[in-house]
Amino acid sequence: MRPIETKDAPLPSGPYSQATVSCNIVFVSGQIPIDPADGTIPDKTEEQFRVTMRNLLSVLSAAGVGRDGILQVTVYLTDMEDFALMNSIYAETFSVPFPARTCIGVSSLPKGVKIMVDAVGETKGH
Repeated sequence: MRPIETKDAPLPSGPYSQATVSCNIVFVSGQIPIDPADGTIPDKTEEQFRVTMRNLLSVLSAAGVGRDGILQVTVYLTDMEDFALMNSIYAETFSVPFPARTCIGVSSLPKGVKIMVDAVGETKGH
């Protein structure tokens, strides 16, 4: 197993890696909408979703995974009323063929954010 770390996404706040790679498969830890440049969290739901997706793509990119190598995504929302908004931003972020996806409603997330996203991808060349 090889850990992945990039300053283009929030660094871990606990005992975990941003992602790990094993046998060319990349497992990305849950990403939340923390701006890696200054540590802020946007107030608006739409911007929280966009920052979270940027953080996710940054970690995947650092691991050598392009958008075409993302196999599975799990989205955690604190308010399922935000599903349509998440879906539209998700559709802007990914393209056909879309990764497999699960969306789960949860009661709360770290730092009071509205979204967390994790993913599984495959490094280029495999």
